[in-house]
Amino acid sequence: MLKPADFENLIWDFLLTYRQFLLHGHLHKRVTHDAYEANIATWNTLLLSLESGALLGLARLLERTNDIGKPFSDLVGRTFDNKEFDTNELDDIAERILKLRHAYIAHADLSKMRNMESFLKAHRLNGTEMIKMIDAIKNRLIQYQKGLSSNIEVQRLFTESQNNALHELEAWLKSFANPL
Repeated sequence: MLKPADFENLIWDFLLTYRQFLLHGHLHKRVTHDAYEANIATWNTLLLSLESGALLGLARLLERTNDIGKPFSDLVGRTFDNKEFDTNELDDIAERILKLRHAYIAHADLSKMRNMESFLKAHRLNGTEMIKMIDAIKNRLIQYQKGLSSNIEVQRLFTESQNNALHELEAWLKSFANPL
C-alpha cells in the first residue's frame, strides 16, 4: 500500500514532469523570438532537454514498482500501471513512452538506433497525447489523495505549478531584452 511519504514523492515527481512539459511547449512556441534566432544551438538544447525530461518523468511515474510497488493501485487491489489504463489509447501512449525511454533515451539500443527514423516515427508522441497521459495520471493522483485522506491538494498544486511555470518563463524571456 502506498504510504503518505511515497505519495508526496510521487506528487513532486509528477509536478516536475508537468513543469518540464509546460516549459517545453511554451518555449517551442517562441522559436520565432529574437532570443531563439540569436541562440539557436542553446535554445534547441534546452528544448530537447525539456522534452526528454518530460518523457523520462512520465516513464518514471509509469514504472515506479521497485520502491513503492505498483503506484497506481485504486486502493482495492486493481492496479493502474502501464497495462491497465481506462482506454486502449492510454495503454498505447504509455507503451510508446516506455519504449522511447528504454530504447532511445535511457539505454540507446543500438539495434533501434540503426533505424532511428522509423523507430521514432512509429513511437512519436504529440502534445495532445502527452496531455492525455498527464491528465490520466493527475486524475489518478486525485483519487489517491481522496483514498489516503491526504492533506496534499493535487489539483491546487497542479494549477499553481502551471501558473508559476508560465509566469517564470515570461520573466525569463523578458530578460533577453536586457544586455547581460
